[in-house]
Amino acid sequence: MKVKITKRAVDSLVATDGRLFVTDTDLAGFGMIVTPAGSKSYIVEYRPGAGGRAAPKRRVTIGQHGSPWTPDTARDEAKRILGLVAAGRDPAAEKTDARRKEGTTVEQIATAFIEKYCKARQKSWQETERVFRNDVYPAFGSKPVEEVTRQDIVRLIDAIAERGPIMANRTLAYVRKFFNWCIERGYITATPCAGIKPPGAAKARERVLDDDELAEVWRAAEAIGGNWKAVVKLLILTAQRRDEVVSMRWDELDLDSANWTLPGERTKNKRGHEVPLVATAVAALQGVHRLTGCPYVFSTTGMTAMSGLSRAKSRLDAAIAEARAKAGNAEPMPGWTFHDLRRTATTGMARLGIHPHVADAILNHKTGAIQGVAATYNRFGYLEERRRALEAWERHVMGVIEGRTTAGNVVKLAESGRKRG
Repeated sequence: MKVKITKRAVDSLVATDGRLFVTDTDLAGFGMIVTPAGSKSYIVEYRPGAGGRAAPKRRVTIGQHGSPWTPDTARDEAKRILGLVAAGRDPAAEKTDARRKEGTTVEQIATAFIEKYCKARQKSWQETERVFRNDVYPAFGSKPVEEVTRQDIVRLIDAIAERGPIMANRTLAYVRKFFNWCIERGYITATPCAGIKPPGAAKARERVLDDDELAEVWRAAEAIGGNWKAVVKLLILTAQRRDEVVSMRWDELDLDSANWTLPGERTKNKRGHEVPLVATAVAALQGVHRLTGCPYVFSTTGMTAMSGLSRAKSRLDAAIAEARAKAGNAEPMPGWTFHDLRRTATTGMARLGIHPHVADAILNHKTGAIQGVAATYNRFGYLEERRRALEAWERHVMGVIEGRTTAGNVVKLAESGRKRG
């Protein structure tokens, strides 16, 4: 099919019976492939060298229709590629050689995607890397990228949706971006994500663990031991984000003054944050085995921050179930996540009478109880108030663990918190 490739023409193209190949009437070699799923990719075809019509055709995929590729930008790229051919080069062969260096499997190519695309354009590229490492690679990381099917993607997203629709939505977005990048780089000509919708509307979680459940998680962490024992205790005692704790570095800690200083590049809102460390948190950190030459507090490789969050969560759940069974309780603990520990700590401090502006400062929230100019001047304030608040929370947590905290004790702590904080 020959047409002048314009935006109006591209928008009207539909493949009803297999792939539709369209060639441009104005620029020889420039064209488009349209799939039945609706994917539209710009291409350029040529015959390399001086072989004329006897030489086999080569094809280079420019990219998928949509930002940044429009009919005009794709035509300009086709002219550039054809100019290379005229100069005696073979762009398709060069692209193939470059691809072979990066690999052929999803894991190999996704590693290049994270390095070349995500790190340059995404502030939260570590989250993309974590999702691929923990979910995508185990599902189909060893498959050649061109063999990944729509069913592979659906199975992956459905499995994650059982844990939570928000994470499933994000994973689909990350995987979709990866396969679109693969099209632009010429690894594939169509994405297996075409037509797949997010599994559900993102809903804010409201799960807060009660005191008994909090004690169960604490004791389960002690049961599985290792680095995860310290990680879980720090999540509970500091109320900081999971990834901030797991990726903690030794140079951020001053255990003598009991402070943890998070640089802006490591926080969600890109703002530096100082976290007072209570005595139990310091003791947990002092018990961590420090790997020689490793900058990370929690690491299994000695080179990267610790991973395996899903496996650790499964081990904690198993330890909780085992403890319940020994106590004669066959009822499973309701579903919870690591982030719920942050919400539980925040809610617990509110029960203790900690003022909202102090809690916001502990959480490093950009907006909260104090607004406007006052928020600017108070950005790094309330350090002592934060320390007293976290100490009150520590006393409550340890009372729960040791079976000393009662409803009356909570009231007394709340009154104490109002006087101090």
